[in-house]
Amino acid sequence: MNKKRVGALLACAIFVFSNFSSMAATQNISGVYKNGSRGYTVQLIQEAMDKAGYFKYGSYTSYYGSVTEAAVKAFQVANGLEDDGIVGPATARKIEAMDLTDKPVSRSSESRKYGEYLDWWKEVRPTLERNKTIIEVKDLYTGISFKVKVTGGTNHADVEALTKADSEKMKAAWGGEFSWERKPVLVYHGDRVIAASMANMPHAGLDSEPSRVWVSNRSDGYGSGYNYDSVKNNGMNGHVDLHFNNSTRHKDGKQDSRHQAAIKVSAGL
Repeated sequence: MNKKRVGALLACAIFVFSNFSSMAATQNISGVYKNGSRGYTVQLIQEAMDKAGYFKYGSYTSYYGSVTEAAVKAFQVANGLEDDGIVGPATARKIEAMDLTDKPVSRSSESRKYGEYLDWWKEVRPTLERNKTIIEVKDLYTGISFKVKVTGGTNHADVEALTKADSEKMKAAWGGEFSWERKPVLVYHGDRVIAASMANMPHAGLDSEPSRVWVSNRSDGYGSGYNYDSVKNNGMNGHVDLHFNNSTRHKDGKQDSRHQAAIKVSAGL
């Protein structure tokens, strides 16, 4: 066997060993995590709280919401820590001292997370409150995030940008414009990350007129009708469409094939 072949085999062995070692390593918590944080370490915290008996949710996500915060507070109270719901150095040390993060972590753990493929009618719609629920939407491809308020919708969610800044971010995710292009997005709602599809074209409303009154010349050529614009001074006229698994169009009660295809993309299917 020549020297080049021996060198190649040795390099390959080192590469395999280094990968195996990283897969067998345990994961430590570094940094500070609180409500609004996201990423793989958040999922690690959720698993640790589940092991300790405080995480009361059916699945782990990569988003630190109210459920995770409540679990951390309960853990902190039980262990004599400041119950602020924030995983900082003291709480992290206690979690690690109790071996709650002692688990193998693969090299793929930091790969892009997809959303849960939840049914609109049974799992998503019942959790949304009109004119109350505020959710964060993240474009799967650009990573741009913005907040919207749920202002209506029966067959799918009708949402409006929360502020002018959110409206601008929404436009940026679509290349700087409002568009009917269906795009795969992730919806951060509570402790869940949900697969969805969105078109960001505002329609059927006027920002300058009161909500739910009869008006003329509604946006995007919708003519006369009730003004579907509830969030004022947000840089858009009307609402935009947010679809989930099995949601349908308002106009005919049928599924939009392009939205449903984008939802599968955001779910990693």
